Amino acid sequence: MNKPHVLVVGAGFAGLSAAVRIVELGGTVTLVEATRHGGGRARSFDDRSFGRPIDNGQHLMMGCYHHTRAFLRSLGTESSVDFQRDLTVPMLRPGGTASVLRCPSLPAPWHLGLGLLGMRGVGFRHKVAALRAGLLLSNEVRRPDDTETCDAWLRRMGQTPAIRAQFWEPLILATLNEDPLVASAAMLLAVLERGFLGTRDDSALGVPKRPLSELYVPQALARLESEGCEIVLGDPMRSIRVSGGKVTGIETRSGRTFDADRVVVAVPPHVLLDCLPDPWRRHPEFADVARLSYAPIVNLWAKVDRSPLEGRPFVGLVGSPIHWIFDRTTIEGEASDEVVLSCTISAAYGLVGDSSDALRDLLAAELRRFFPKTPVRIHAFKAVKEKRATISHAAGTYGLRPPVESPITGLLLAGDWVRTGIPATIESACQAGHEAATLALRPPASAWHEGRRRTLGVVS
Repeated sequence: MNKPHVLVVGAGFAGLSAAVRIVELGGTVTLVEATRHGGGRARSFDDRSFGRPIDNGQHLMMGCYHHTRAFLRSLGTESSVDFQRDLTVPMLRPGGTASVLRCPSLPAPWHLGLGLLGMRGVGFRHKVAALRAGLLLSNEVRRPDDTETCDAWLRRMGQTPAIRAQFWEPLILATLNEDPLVASAAMLLAVLERGFLGTRDDSALGVPKRPLSELYVPQALARLESEGCEIVLGDPMRSIRVSGGKVTGIETRSGRTFDADRVVVAVPPHVLLDCLPDPWRRHPEFADVARLSYAPIVNLWAKVDRSPLEGRPFVGLVGSPIHWIFDRTTIEGEASDEVVLSCTISAAYGLVGDSSDALRDLLAAELRRFFPKTPVRIHAFKAVKEKRATISHAAGTYGLRPPVESPITGLLLAGDWVRTGIPATIESACQAGHEAATLALRPPASAWHEGRRRTLGVVS
């Protein structure tokens, strides 16, 4: 019997997780990717001044990344992510004073509650405020919806400035890539429920021990090649072909056409819209996609003469424009006279336009401010700016994210930005990829989909 054939566009986490899941379920794939290397917004590239690959941005995973871990497990690389046994988050204040959230080996959510109680440098009143929020979370009469900001919800829950600075705001910036004054409280709740209210293991943090591209791209491509799948690299999609409300394939920039009645498009929102036929861009679901905006991330890479982190793989900074510092040399287990630091600035609206020299000066100043007893010298520096790092999770925007199954029959949408119930993360990308793979292998013109198209209105 002929295997079901699916065309997958995009070779980041979403596209590759979809493609690998399709072959696991008995289908076959043609993969089309715009770049020559793949990786999307979770990629690595060689930098001459560092003499090693560096990532376009530092990524943290969590134990609750079940789809991501299943994808990496299928590639044999899950062990390349170092997951904590118990959640431990060191936070530093100016001057170098540390406050560590260290959760004991207890069932959730008690592990988090006792971890918060044990944090040093945070007064008892502030800890109690955080515990009160946790106790009320599951029984709250009025749960936050997507129209309420994180700031408004934290105020409503009586959170003090101290616990906000030490716990809530770092969590919001890291997971939502948005300012608490703007970010959706409903998306924060999704993070809390998946990451902290399930099992203790769900909340543990995981750091990749190798450059991102090496974590999944070559392994996924090799798996697809071993299954006889066609892989086309370095040829961006130019248009999606639609006839009678059904997808019929795509055309690429080189002029090649790929015929398919099942297409998984795993590209950013603006690329999808650019490739849709004009009439379809006005469809309500795609018109909503056009209203999504982006939030930037700036990642600062520095080669220094010694690590200021004193053996810790990473630390968070309280009251700094730089939110996290990672010691990549320690994380990757390298033996080197120099240390490579990766520093993350989330929701970097005010810094994404700054020059490389200005960002280097900022990093040097913050290293002096937070590590006064461990002065370091920067030998090499690279600023990596992702102006479209994630969609913005501003309050009121979750409903603009489309479902995986689009109003065009046979066209599936994958990516961290589709409607997965969680923020735009690697886990959201893999979840969407797996869902798209499952839907792609069922008959493309199901009665359910036809009824949905009639309800929403069909465009030719």
